[in-house]
Amino acid sequence: MDYSSRLNERQYEAVTSSSQYLRIVAGAGSGKTRVLTYRIAHLIASKNVDPRRILAITFTNKVADEMKQRASALVEEATGSKPPLRISTFHSFCARFLRTECDAINYPVGFTIFDEDDVKKMIKNIAVDLGYKKGDEIVKGAIHFIDVKKSKGQYPEDIRVNSNYGDDKVFLHFYAEYEKRKRECFALDFDDLLLQTIKVLENNEDIHWKWVDKFDHILIDEFQDTNDVQYKLLKLLLSDETCVYVVGDPDQTIYTWRGANLGIILRFEKEFRGCETIILNENYRSTTTILDAANKLIAHNKKRVPKDLFTSNQGEESDIKVHVAISSQKEAEWVAREIATIGRKNKDEFGEPIYKNIAILYRSSYVTRPFESSLKDLQIPYRIFGGTRFYERAEIKDLLAYFSLLINDKNNIAFDRIVNVPRRGVGDSSVAIIRAEASKHGLSQYEYMRNFDIYESESDLSPRAASAISKFILIMEEAKESLRDGQEAYSAVLKKMTTDLNYFDYLADTQDVDEDRIANVNALFDDINRFIEDNPESTFEEYLQNVSLLSSQDDIKTGNYVSMMTVHTAKGLEFDNVFVISLNEKSFPSSRSIAEKGAEAEEEERRLAYVAFTRAKKKLYLSCNQEYSYVTDSHGSPSQYFEEAGIKMPQEDHFFSQKKSFQGDRYKFSNNRYSRSFFSDGDAIDPFDEYEPKQKPAEEEKPKPKTNGIDDWRVGDDCYHTKFGKGVVKEVINKMMIVVNFESQGTKTMLSNNPSLSKISKGGKA
Repeated sequence: MDYSSRLNERQYEAVTSSSQYLRIVAGAGSGKTRVLTYRIAHLIASKNVDPRRILAITFTNKVADEMKQRASALVEEATGSKPPLRISTFHSFCARFLRTECDAINYPVGFTIFDEDDVKKMIKNIAVDLGYKKGDEIVKGAIHFIDVKKSKGQYPEDIRVNSNYGDDKVFLHFYAEYEKRKRECFALDFDDLLLQTIKVLENNEDIHWKWVDKFDHILIDEFQDTNDVQYKLLKLLLSDETCVYVVGDPDQTIYTWRGANLGIILRFEKEFRGCETIILNENYRSTTTILDAANKLIAHNKKRVPKDLFTSNQGEESDIKVHVAISSQKEAEWVAREIATIGRKNKDEFGEPIYKNIAILYRSSYVTRPFESSLKDLQIPYRIFGGTRFYERAEIKDLLAYFSLLINDKNNIAFDRIVNVPRRGVGDSSVAIIRAEASKHGLSQYEYMRNFDIYESESDLSPRAASAISKFILIMEEAKESLRDGQEAYSAVLKKMTTDLNYFDYLADTQDVDEDRIANVNALFDDINRFIEDNPESTFEEYLQNVSLLSSQDDIKTGNYVSMMTVHTAKGLEFDNVFVISLNEKSFPSSRSIAEKGAEAEEEERRLAYVAFTRAKKKLYLSCNQEYSYVTDSHGSPSQYFEEAGIKMPQEDHFFSQKKSFQGDRYKFSNNRYSRSFFSDGDAIDPFDEYEPKQKPAEEEKPKPKTNGIDDWRVGDDCYHTKFGKGVVKEVINKMMIVVNFESQGTKTMLSNNPSLSKISKGGKA
């Protein structure tokens, strides 16, 4: 295969290098995935490496599947046969490892993997048993405590509590009880997958060397997002002869809040002596204008590997479009109009607008409401990613709980979820009785009820509840037998079980007008069938494992709609047209993040903006607004990133009578008077038209009561309210609201046109 004709010079070097240790610093859009897949193909087709001795790690199942397909096709092209490839996420690799080595942790091969929701439910159950309520703050504290300790690789026995730290002793008790109950359920959470794998490798020399001997080449994608636990696992899989190939971009490290350690990729050369570093800096995604802005922006960071992305795609100066609106609603309306314009210019063969190459990105999800409203007003289809994922919907979680019990009947969390779904007359008191009696006999709740006839005479459970539960357990046991028999596709067995449980009837009776829940369930069975089609040798256990390890990005599918998502979710994606919205100071960068973590957060926030900018292929739209926000407790002003990226703010048009002022390193606007979007294109309306008095014949004019408008109020104005007395205006929030400090009543936020409020004298501040 002629690689040189398909790769640029740097890519070719990265694919064919013979160095044992390679660090590939791959800038945004520089062909990172291409290099990785070609590297795997090169090792197999050109270096005759056994594909089973290559392990490649990515950070999402979606990317793993894409890489597997591409690399397999390349090898087939070169050799005529498709190789078995080991490409997976860290968690998927560890799940397979632990199912292989389950005896080392005294778990059955069919152990359950708890998701975040399962974890929270178990901790809430613990809280109730300890005398708390599920909604108490102590529960949130315990969840956070456990999450932090596990991210550091610490189990309860590793922790020493300082009595000076408030509730830590209680949290540690929660943690110990959580681990105990989880083990009783033969369940592991996401962190356990890595931590238990590490523990097995550290404590079992024979298993350790067996797995070290499996791989000659280990390749890690998105290496900048690696955390300390993952890095420890990597090193446990290495021998002195193992070749290590890591690909990443320090400028795109945006997950330190969940443990990513930027220092790992920056120090890689020092830890692996003789390491070769190759920088991929030719971008194949964006235009010169977009890249120039991104390069200028990220250059303000200190912790990075210096590089300047370049491209042969010159584009135009107008590839970046900036808009400043008076309010978030006006900003949203502008974005919607721009998207409608893009749709009109790009239509499919049936004359329908094309929206599938458009994305709206934001720092935080709370800003989306006006944008959703404006898109709906213009009948523009959109989909929000990173919200409620398909596999997190209630009806899907119900069925996955049923499915889990078929494999692991010790899963008490799954039993609790479905014991009364559909309704069987099994209330909370009945569940509490089952839980207590099952525990007394050392059984899981499902095991206890499956053998209830043995314990019925001494049970406090009502005959009605016991009868209802026995009926659904009988259906479950029949499904288990069919799965063991293996004569029917497991998707058909599961579909029959779901029907027999009357779950479809239950959904029909509780159908939501905004959500076709039956369609969602049928989509689940379609998903199972697709998995079987793609993995004909798969087992039902493997399907459940695959589902449990999916990330939010794995839910992203293309369609003719505008994609809305946080910048974190957009990592690794690209779109022709990208709108980065609410690019306001204190919002993006996040003032809360910087207040918590200081200079480290400043650099990460900038990296986040860099990632947002570099998602755009053809055009980048940047918008902000001047509206007062209770989230940031301030009026909006353009983010510092405009200036840092060398992006000029729009100049006011001839309607604009007041100028903006630049103070220090922030843009600040001194005018709150206009209500229309004053930087709109083509259909601009004079923002002061609405203030011009309409000329009417004298006989039609009627006297109007005198009310105060927002223009009448300035900070420092003395005022009088008929009920609250004298006061002083402390803040003008927005077009309709002011904050007044009354002498006898304190501070109150009021409508500016309140008829009971009048001005006494003008203040000295504008």
